[in-house]
Amino acid sequence: IGSRADYSAISNDKDRKGYGRWLNHLGFHDRQALRLAPADRITPDRVKAYVARLEELGASSQTLLARLQELGAVAKVMGPDRDWSFINKLASRIRARHRPARDKEVRHLTNELVDLGLRLMASADPNGGVEAAVHYRDGLVIALLALVPLRRRNLAGLHLGQGLLPVGDRFLVTFTEDETKAGTPIELFLPDVLLEPLKVWLEVWRPLLAERTGRWHKPAGDALWLSSHGSPMTQMALYDRIRLQTAAAFGEPINPHHFRHTAATTQAIADPAHVRITAPLLSHRTLNTTERYYQQATAYEAHRAFIEVLNTLRSSPDAD
Repeated sequence: IGSRADYSAISNDKDRKGYGRWLNHLGFHDRQALRLAPADRITPDRVKAYVARLEELGASSQTLLARLQELGAVAKVMGPDRDWSFINKLASRIRARHRPARDKEVRHLTNELVDLGLRLMASADPNGGVEAAVHYRDGLVIALLALVPLRRRNLAGLHLGQGLLPVGDRFLVTFTEDETKAGTPIELFLPDVLLEPLKVWLEVWRPLLAERTGRWHKPAGDALWLSSHGSPMTQMALYDRIRLQTAAAFGEPINPHHFRHTAATTQAIADPAHVRITAPLLSHRTLNTTERYYQQATAYEAHRAFIEVLNTLRSSPDAD
């Protein structure tokens, strides 16, 4: 609806939350501004004060840029005929001194992450109860994310019959354009190496966790990932478990989003001639309706090529 009709629901929701942060700031530090019309509240001095407050709270330059982008997007809605270039100029100054908050150097290739996931699943004691179920789940999460590098939102959104569909003896990972950040639909078959582990999860370990109840319990429903108390896992819970297991294995935690960097780096190192496949693999391109079906086919081929590269790496005599 309106000037934001062409943007995805995810992008609109992100900017809406960003504007909420701005209003929250004004509510605490500049309440008189709330008496003004929405567009009149957004002035150079107030935006500078907002950035300064975020810096006092320890926000990284990347976070500052995100908050300014969100505010700028909403400002264009509030005052479409006004000049909001001062927001971009402030962002440019921050970008000029920007340093990544985290070291994004990829130290572990995708095949190492897959092997970690498979090791965790293999080490789950059949008689180990809840602890073993959690161990197995973490391994499957890591292996799946390494082979199908989804964003965290989509990883948490995998449900049986929605996001993960049985197709014959295989499983299709699928999300509509409204369910992805880039507005590009995802349709990828789960790699064969995960079919048996997924079957074991669904028949043995997930039912064990689904029977759990406790203080924080919520109905499991069709959620693929369940917590130790039988509830669907949140994005943050998955984030924490992935970091915990990778830190234990490698001596340093690896964030879920870093798996996407790892996939791109792995492809570039192992098969540089086809490095361009990482764009559709990671759903980075936004296409119109006519091109969309071509994009789905490209993503499928890109994922297949990526899996072939990983199979080569994992079968190499030099592989750990």
